[in-house]
Amino acid sequence: MPDNAPALRDIHVPHVSMWWPLAPAWWVLLALFVALVVALVVFLRRRAAWRRHVDASLSGLRDAVARYATDGDAPAFAAAASDLVRRVARSRDAGSVTKSGHAWHDALAAMAPKQDVTALVALDAAKYRRNVDIDVTATARDVEAWVRAAMRHEGRRHVVA
Repeated sequence: MPDNAPALRDIHVPHVSMWWPLAPAWWVLLALFVALVVALVVFLRRRAAWRRHVDASLSGLRDAVARYATDGDAPAFAAAASDLVRRVARSRDAGSVTKSGHAWHDALAAMAPKQDVTALVALDAAKYRRNVDIDVTATARDVEAWVRAAMRHEGRRHVVA
C-alpha cells in the first residue's frame, strides 16, 4: 500500500443484545398481551363479584331450609322462598310483583325460560296456609335453580314494564 493513503481500520460492530431493544412488532405484541391480561383480570373479578351477589341472595333460602330442618315450619319456609322469588322478579321486572296466578306463572317462566316454575307459583298460596304439604328440599332446589337462571339472564336484557 502506498504510504500517502489514509490508514483504514477494520469495521467493528458494537455488541447488541438479541433481546433488547425490541423491534416495534414485539412492543405491539407485548402491549396486546398486557391488555389481554388486564381484561381477563377485570372479567374474572366481575364474575366473582356477581357470584358473591347471587350467593348472598340465596343465603336467605339456605337459612329458611335450616330453620325448617329444626322447627318444621313449612309456611315460614314458603314465605321466605316466595319473598326471595318476588325480590328477584322485582329486580328483573318491577311490574311482575303485582301479578298473580297465570300471569305470575308466565312472568316467572319468561325470566328463566328453561326452568319449571310450577313449585314457585305454588309458594304464594302455600305461605298463607296453616298446614302445608311441601317438599322443602325439592322446592328449595327449584327456587335456587330459578334464581340462578333469572339472575344470569339479568345482565343480558331487562324486561321493561
